[in-house]
Amino acid sequence: MNNLLEKAIDKKGILAKIATVSVTIIAIVNLINFYKNNIQKPKVEIIDTDNTKGVANLKINGRDFILRGDSSYLIEGDWGIRFGTSFDKTAKTNYNRIELLKRGMVYKIIS
Repeated sequence: MNNLLEKAIDKKGILAKIATVSVTIIAIVNLINFYKNNIQKPKVEIIDTDNTKGVANLKINGRDFILRGDSSYLIEGDWGIRFGTSFDKTAKTNYNRIELLKRGMVYKIIS
């Protein structure tokens, strides 16, 4: 009987260690996500743009990126990028700026 009790106590100790390690890993992952989404901002350099065609060559965090048309592109975490548009009387889309997005809303107008 004592032998069974000792084995149960040992198993509880192992479960407690596993729970502690898993909670620590989850906390570290959440801390990294918080940093990426709320503190770090992507670095965007404009190489060249063609607003009539809706194409821009960018460098985002050191990587080349081609921005095209009406789409919003996810950069990292909650950050995205897109062309800002305006409409004329004939309902034609005019691309006139590049916008940095955070959670789908305009955070900053880059150009």
